[in-house]
Amino acid sequence: MSDEQLNYDRIEEELTEKHWQILEAAVKVFSEKGFSAARTSEVAKEAGVSEGTIFNYFKTKKDLLTSMVIPLVVRFFRPLMLMSVERIFKTRKERPVEDVLLDVMRDRVQLVEKNLPLIKTVAAEAAFHPELLQPVREQLAPKLVEVASKFFREEVEKGTFRDIDPVLALRGLMSMLGGYVLMKNIAPEALRIEDEETELRRLLDLYLHGVLNKEQ
Repeated sequence: MSDEQLNYDRIEEELTEKHWQILEAAVKVFSEKGFSAARTSEVAKEAGVSEGTIFNYFKTKKDLLTSMVIPLVVRFFRPLMLMSVERIFKTRKERPVEDVLLDVMRDRVQLVEKNLPLIKTVAAEAAFHPELLQPVREQLAPKLVEVASKFFREEVEKGTFRDIDPVLALRGLMSMLGGYVLMKNIAPEALRIEDEETELRRLLDLYLHGVLNKEQ
C-alpha cells in the first residue's frame, strides 16, 4: 500500500469537527449554486462560522472544493459503497440471483439519492478540476470492481450466467442503473417512470433476459 493510500486512511482522524462542518456546508452550497457562482460567505453562513474561519482551514475556494472530495469519500462513500454491496453478495447462498441483484440495485439507487448533492458537485466540476475524481479512481472504483466481478465470476462458474466477461456484466448493470437515476432526476414524466420498486424490477428483468423474443 502506498503512502498516498495510507494518507487517505488517516484523513478522517486528522479532520476536526469544524472541518466537517465546513465541508458539508460547501457540498450543499456548491451543489445548489455551482462552484463558480457560490461565495465563501455563503458557505460560512451555511456552516454557522465566520468567513475568516473558513480561510483558517482552507487557503482558497478551490482548495475547499478539492479538499472536500477526499474526506467525504473516505467517510461516506468508501464504507457505504463497498460494505453494503459486500454484505448483499454474501447473502447469496441459496437465494435466487434475481433477489440478490435487486437488493444491489435498490442499495445503489438509495446511495446515489442520499448523496446526490455531492455527486452533482463532483460531476459538474470534474470537467474543470479533474483532480476531483482521483479519490474515486484510486479508492472506490478498483475495490468495487473487484468485489462485484467476483460475484459475477462465481455465477458464471455455477452456470447461472452464460460465459461472459464479469467486468462487462458489471458495466452493463452500472450503466443501466446510472441511466435510470439520471433520467429519474431529469425527465421522469417523459419516460413514464412509475414507482421505484416496479421500475427496478422491470430493469432487472430487461438486464437478465434482454429484449429479443427467444421463442421465435
